[in-house]
Amino acid sequence: MRTTLIGTTALAAALVLAAPALGSTAPAQAAGTWTASTATGVSGPVSAFSDGDAWALGNPGFAHWNGTTWQQVPAPADRGIVLAIGDGGPSNAWAVGKVTSGYHVSSPQIERWNGTSWAASPSPAISGRNAALSGVATVSASNAWAVGTDGSQSLVEHWDGTAWTRVSVPSPTTMRTKLSAVTARSATDVWAVGTFANTAPAPDSLYALHYDGTAWRVVTMAQTDSQTNSNQPVAASIAAVGANDVWMVGDRSNFGTGLTLTEHWDGTKWSIVPSPYDHLPNTPNSITSGELNTVTARGPNEVWAGGFFFTFTDGDPAGVYHALLLRWNGTSWTQDTAPTTGDYNVIQGISASPHAIWATNAGTPSLLTHP
Repeated sequence: MRTTLIGTTALAAALVLAAPALGSTAPAQAAGTWTASTATGVSGPVSAFSDGDAWALGNPGFAHWNGTTWQQVPAPADRGIVLAIGDGGPSNAWAVGKVTSGYHVSSPQIERWNGTSWAASPSPAISGRNAALSGVATVSASNAWAVGTDGSQSLVEHWDGTAWTRVSVPSPTTMRTKLSAVTARSATDVWAVGTFANTAPAPDSLYALHYDGTAWRVVTMAQTDSQTNSNQPVAASIAAVGANDVWMVGDRSNFGTGLTLTEHWDGTKWSIVPSPYDHLPNTPNSITSGELNTVTARGPNEVWAGGFFFTFTDGDPAGVYHALLLRWNGTSWTQDTAPTTGDYNVIQGISASPHAIWATNAGTPSLLTHP
């Protein structure tokens, strides 16, 4: 898993080489534990191609892991909001999101790392109410996919090595649709997930798209309980382990209280799998909720999901946001300890390489690592 550069290409390259280190990885750690990284200025979506190559958002540009340190790397001067990063190798990384041009009016934005600098990569001209790209997946230097919304319908774009073009995809409804995330195992196995609208007051429904190298098709997903206005699902992230082993994570509301949601594709159907914080013991004096934002996989018995759980008790002025890290061990989801401090911690992104997993956090510390 781009417009005017900051200076010339040569200057941008020089800035990359001279970029200050943000800090190294965390000290030696015991197996099976998350630790706080000493790196700072690393946030948002994160994508790792290998143990020595990962990208995240920096301050204010991008942050790059080179196997030893995280370093700041300049971004194009007119960059908008980055919603997803896909690292496809040392000379092939993508960042997608949106640039706002008016009240709730935006256009998709794409940026590419070519091994030397980040630059804008033209996206098809699309502008609408909250039009954006929210997911990107790289297959090769000449094959990448990005998904999102054009403001009313799902948006799928494809990179063929020369240009991005919009691809027509089937829809599960004539009403509003949008895609949130995409993952690609190969050129013939690509998944995207999102939601489609129903007639009010019914909430949205989850749905998936699968690409087999020839065509996209709609794949039905399991829905959250009865379709009432108290169960609004969100498909936040997707990760594929194998052709018959794909995970989606997100959340659903329960009268406004978020509940964690995980679904699994076994080659035949999507099924909801129990996870911590998907059924919560709220009382008249306390509230607990949970949401998942991101998922990554290192194998069928090691899938990680990140997000937050929120606790509020009468007398507490604001409540506490706790970083939430879940692991699928091949049998069940279990919660792992997150070494964070303070009252506001949310896992924003998570990505795995063979010997390292990175998780970005909105609180303190800003970066966690796992062997």
